[in-house]
Amino acid sequence: MQLLLVHSHGFDWKVTDKAIKKPESSQDVKMSYSTLESTLVVFISVETNDIPDISNVLAKSCTEIISALKDIGESNLILYPWVHLAKTQPAKPDAALSTLKKIETTLRSKSAELNIVRAPFGYYKSFNLNCKGHALAERSKEILGQSGKVSSEKTAEVTKALTAEQTARSTFHILSVDGKLAPFDKFNYKGQKEFELFVKYETAKDRTVSTPPLHVNVMKNLELVDYEDGSDPGNFRILPRGYIVKRLIEDHVNNMAAQYGAMIVETPLMYSYDHESLKKYLERFPARQYVVQSGNKNYFLRFAACFGQFLTMSDAIISYRQLPLKIFEMAKSFRREQRGELAGLRRLRAFTMPDLHTAISDITMAKKEFDEQFRLAYQYMQDIEVNIETAFRMTTEFFDENKEWVISLIKLLKKPILLELFEIRYAYFILKFEFNVVDTQKKAAALSTVQIDVENSERFDIKYTDSSGKEIYPLLTHCSLSGSTERVIYGIIEEQIKRSQKGSKPQFPLWLSPAQVRILPVSEDYLDFTNTIAEELEQNDIRVEIDDRDLSLGKKIRAAEKLWTPIIIVVGEKELKEGKVSVRYRFNNSQEFQALEEVVEFIQSQTQDKPTYFRVFPKLVSHQPIFSRVV
Repeated sequence: MQLLLVHSHGFDWKVTDKAIKKPESSQDVKMSYSTLESTLVVFISVETNDIPDISNVLAKSCTEIISALKDIGESNLILYPWVHLAKTQPAKPDAALSTLKKIETTLRSKSAELNIVRAPFGYYKSFNLNCKGHALAERSKEILGQSGKVSSEKTAEVTKALTAEQTARSTFHILSVDGKLAPFDKFNYKGQKEFELFVKYETAKDRTVSTPPLHVNVMKNLELVDYEDGSDPGNFRILPRGYIVKRLIEDHVNNMAAQYGAMIVETPLMYSYDHESLKKYLERFPARQYVVQSGNKNYFLRFAACFGQFLTMSDAIISYRQLPLKIFEMAKSFRREQRGELAGLRRLRAFTMPDLHTAISDITMAKKEFDEQFRLAYQYMQDIEVNIETAFRMTTEFFDENKEWVISLIKLLKKPILLELFEIRYAYFILKFEFNVVDTQKKAAALSTVQIDVENSERFDIKYTDSSGKEIYPLLTHCSLSGSTERVIYGIIEEQIKRSQKGSKPQFPLWLSPAQVRILPVSEDYLDFTNTIAEELEQNDIRVEIDDRDLSLGKKIRAAEKLWTPIIIVVGEKELKEGKVSVRYRFNNSQEFQALEEVVEFIQSQTQDKPTYFRVFPKLVSHQPIFSRVV
């Protein structure tokens, strides 16, 4: 049996349709329900292997639920059947419903003070969850029969890992460029509104959302990304314009990693729960996996490239002469985040993560690589033109020993950072940093990160041979130079929305714009000249589209503006006669009459050292289908 326990600010559900032929009678349960009171929501999946020893499974599951209620001081309880939690074969509907009813009856018999509501079984339901932000607000339990204990060594270790994270004590500080340290709640944030919002978000640790973030409508209207109703929530469809943006973001990271000296690999998407090293690693990330069944074995979809890259390193013969050894992958990844935390491209379940891991000999080499990766990540943030706020997280011991080095890093930023210090190390890292964006909902999301890992080389049996022939476990760094591709798109859009709220026109960096130039012939008489201009631009690796529709010039300009087109070229009689073009530049809202060579030179100057990619949608606007934009 699988349990997911979430302490929520209220909860509601509504039945939308039957999920099985014979669902539970609507007379026995509530078909819709809503409460604004604090409540513990227990999502339950009954599995086939529970049934032979169901009495023990029932007893242990009820004990776990009651224990959770006591830990958080809660008396409101909702039992919610959710087959999607199943890691093995789900139990047959009759057996599952019978088990749920017995859990409800048992819990009622144990405490008259409990207010218990059970959601209906056998239906599709919409629901809203608002998870609290405290340390015990989210838990997962796996319960097996036979001995009636919480399942196996794996679950015991998972619980241990969760407990370590939940009980880890940390303090938040503000570290200024001059090295001054101040408590976060005593710092003077004058003139640093976004930094203050970031600090409030991080220290409150509330990740729930109640309304869609503003970038969602924009990503649809720009025809970049759209929801996919045929998939699991948090999985999106990428449209042609979005594909260009996504591909360029990834190509830029690939190029930076290769120039940095990384070896690029591809590793599998799914891995076995039975692999000894992976079992231990999963302790750090309980209840986040998509489960895939193949034959009689269960596999999980990766939520990072760590698994494949660490196993690759483990099988390699590595000498000290090859250190630092860098492996990079553009990794399609999956993480089953809580439904109430999903928020457009900020927090989703399927994403692409540029993942770089480096094997290093000692802390001196680790700091050197951390420094270089920090600077590469900072360069990338400048290339995508987003404002960032920075957090460093480390043990107090590491900070005390390396304070001057940390200060030397943040001097590059020329602004203060949030510093979180842990009394003891609870995770695999002793140090990490994150570059974050703050969005229009006053929430933050991490993009770039680098971590110094002191555990996983031993866990995965990664070794190198030193100069004396002795085998040594290296230190490791985890690095994502950009953060997930989807979050980069989110960060750019949210940044531009904020700028538009201050009166500026929103726009993508020129190298990332799906169409860098849209040409507007004033009539079909000028299409030949327009095509000539387009061909010359394309010969210079510039993405061009032509609005050949029978519309007024004003409507064509407005259509281009809606898509944030950075450069608009108007072609008419004057342009044909003089061999020049009328150009509108979005970045400074200027209008010029120029030779086409000047336009090309400007674009090349703005996109120098950035990747290029060909247009993947029709050149003529009249040939372009409408996917999701508002016409």
